[in-house]
Amino acid sequence: MKLFCIGVVTTLILATFGDSYGADSNKQIPNIIVKLRALKPLPKVHYSFNLSPKLMDNRDNRMLYELARITHSLSPSGQWCTANQIDNCLYTCARINKTKPKIKSSLAINFSPWHWRFGKDLPPTDKGPTYETEIKLLTNRLKLIKKWVAAGNKKYSSDVKVSAILLDSERFHVRKNAPLWNDAIRQKLDEIHILTRAIFPNSQIEWSGRGIQRVWGGDGWARMTYFTGKEIKAPLSCLLYTIPEIERMRETFRRTCKLADELSIEEVTPWVSLASGFRRGLVKGQFWDFNWPYDLIYSYQIGAELNIPWYSQNPKRYAQYNRAKIICFYPAPFDSRTPEWGRHFIAYVRGATGVKDLEDLGWKE
Repeated sequence: MKLFCIGVVTTLILATFGDSYGADSNKQIPNIIVKLRALKPLPKVHYSFNLSPKLMDNRDNRMLYELARITHSLSPSGQWCTANQIDNCLYTCARINKTKPKIKSSLAINFSPWHWRFGKDLPPTDKGPTYETEIKLLTNRLKLIKKWVAAGNKKYSSDVKVSAILLDSERFHVRKNAPLWNDAIRQKLDEIHILTRAIFPNSQIEWSGRGIQRVWGGDGWARMTYFTGKEIKAPLSCLLYTIPEIERMRETFRRTCKLADELSIEEVTPWVSLASGFRRGLVKGQFWDFNWPYDLIYSYQIGAELNIPWYSQNPKRYAQYNRAKIICFYPAPFDSRTPEWGRHFIAYVRGATGVKDLEDLGWKE
C-alpha cells in the first residue's frame, strides 16, 4: 500500500507473507485472549487490510474468533487467499452469527487492482495484454471467492455475507492540465467498480485513498491524487495514520467531509493505524513506522471519538464521525511487524465501548 504524507510517497512493502506476517508477536501481551474475550463488540463494523494467513489457517484460532466477534468482520486478501482460509473465516463468522449478535459478522475482501498484472511503467491509457490479464484475473478471483463463500454457507447452513469489497488502487496519479490522462484514470477505476458490482451486487464497495491529506505548500492540505472525483460514487476515505496528533486527525476527517459534500457523497471511511503510523524525525522528517508504541491513551481516544455518538454531536470540537458508517484498520490486525497492535486494539475497543480502564495494559494516569 502506498501512502501520501506531507507530499512524499512512502511505499510499504507488503508482498512477503512468511513468518514475519502473523499473530505470534502479539502473544507477548499477558493474557491477551482473556482480555479479548472480555471486550464488548464494537458499535460499528470494522474491516481491515489483508489478514495474515497464519491467523486464518486454523479455524480454531481463538484470536480469529474474537477478532470477528468484536469487529463483526474478517478481511482476507482476495488476491492470495485460499479456499481453506475463506472456509475458516466463513465458519468463524457463522459460529458467531448463531449466537444472534446485534450486528452479524461478515466477510470483506481486499483487492489492489492495477497493481497485479498491469505493466508497472504503462500509462492509464494503455489497454494492451497486461490490461487484459489484470481484468481477467480479477474477474476469475471474484467469481472463485463467490463460489467458495456459497459452498461454505451451504456446508454450515449459514448465510454469511460478503458485506464489502475493499479496493486499494494507488497505481495512477492525477495530473494538472492532462484531461485525457485523468479521464483514462477514471475509466480504469470505474471499470473495476462496475466489474466488482456485477459479481457482488449487494456488497459495499470501498476505495481507500480518496480524501484529503496533509501536504507541504498551500494551506497544508490537498486532495489525494489517486482519483479524479468524477468516478462512480463511493464513500470517500481518509487516513488516520498519525493517531497521537489527535487534532490533525480530526481536521483530516473534517476536510474530507467537506470534500464529500462537494462531491455529493455522504459517507467517509477512516483507515486507522494502531501502534504504527507516520511519526516525526529530526533527519527523516516524517516517516512510516510499523512499530510505533505511542501512548495508549491516543488509541483509546480515537476509538471513543469514532464510535461514541456524543463526539459526532459536537463536530466543531471533534468531527462528523457519524458519517463513518464503517471503519478500517491498517496495518492488519495482529501483524507481527506491529507487536503492540493487540494492546492498542484493546485500548481502542475500550474507548469505543466506554470502558474506562487501561491499567491492566500497563498505562497509568
